[in-house]
Amino acid sequence: MPFSIVRSNSRERFGEVLINLAFIEENEGDGESSVEVKILRGLFYVHLYAALERAVNETIEQTILLVKQDGVKNIHYHAAFNLISLNSRMQAFKQCGSKNYFIKSAEVFEGLRSDEIFDLSDTVFLDRLQNIWYKTIQETLRSFGLESINIDPRVRLTIDEVVEKRNAVAHGRETPITVGERHRSDILRKKTQEIQLVVEQFIAVFEDYIINKRYLNSQYINDYLPA
Repeated sequence: MPFSIVRSNSRERFGEVLINLAFIEENEGDGESSVEVKILRGLFYVHLYAALERAVNETIEQTILLVKQDGVKNIHYHAAFNLISLNSRMQAFKQCGSKNYFIKSAEVFEGLRSDEIFDLSDTVFLDRLQNIWYKTIQETLRSFGLESINIDPRVRLTIDEVVEKRNAVAHGRETPITVGERHRSDILRKKTQEIQLVVEQFIAVFEDYIINKRYLNSQYINDYLPA
């Protein structure tokens, strides 16, 4: 399967997250938790978020690398994929002054009907995928011309909560002990399971995208099937 390594890497990272959580559970006790345990619970959000962010980034990088292997003429892409294939031209247009407005505009529109095979950057979303909010996930899917994945409203809140608490700890807005006072390990386990499910859905959507060559205009799919 085209995403077997991505899945394996993701499960390994979440496996480490769960080992960390098991250690917290063992030391938590039934009453008031120790300062050390509260700190570990606060830092847990950093660990959990890291597994989420890396899985999403690896999925996107692998998707673009696999598309790149097909050597697609730009005119054969599904319209939505031009956001990626013509990214360098759109960035040049974005940064150009008024003197170059028309020539840079022309280069973008000429690219839409070009028979050239443009280079694809697998890091085109790198800056965008530094904070994986629920909105970020859905906007990334849309950038590939994909529909939103069905995520329960409660899980949407979990995604954003994990990002917010990770940022609060990582950037020093709150201390790990303050964040770790709020939820015990049973709640952290539930949040971890929800994040894992979202990651599995995200990978599955892009695996289908590659297997069924949804980045291509349907009339050209047969041109890129194995002989």
